Amino acid sequence: MGISIDSLFGKEEVANGAVVTALDHQDIVVALSAALVPQRVAVLHMLYPRTDARTHRSLDSLVDTLNGHGLHQVARLIAREAHYLLFREPAKAWRAFNEIRNDSLAIGVHLYYGGLAGEAAERMLDAHAHGRE
Repeated sequence: MGISIDSLFGKEEVANGAVVTALDHQDIVVALSAALVPQRVAVLHMLYPRTDARTHRSLDSLVDTLNGHGLHQVARLIAREAHYLLFREPAKAWRAFNEIRNDSLAIGVHLYYGGLAGEAAERMLDAHAHGRE
């Protein structure tokens, strides 16, 4: 895995010889995703709100659903409230992403794939997961 420090700086910052820049969470995860493009690694960022017992019921329900659909590794990691899930198989990432997104109102998920986030990452992952390159 290789990543250039210049890829984390804005074009104007690089042109002006900046020695420092500010990054947010999304910048870091997008850069990780971009560095893993050749391996087709998908990153799911899990969001577990800390509110009340309903959240835990939702978490337990999601874990049960994932286990019921054969996604045992994903279920185990979500039960431990893992914040980032890395998938090396696009089809499994697509399936898990959609199960999480559709089966839980309290638990959120963001997808990063191919150096992209949001809808663009979803389209690319969908294409790779279903052999439409």
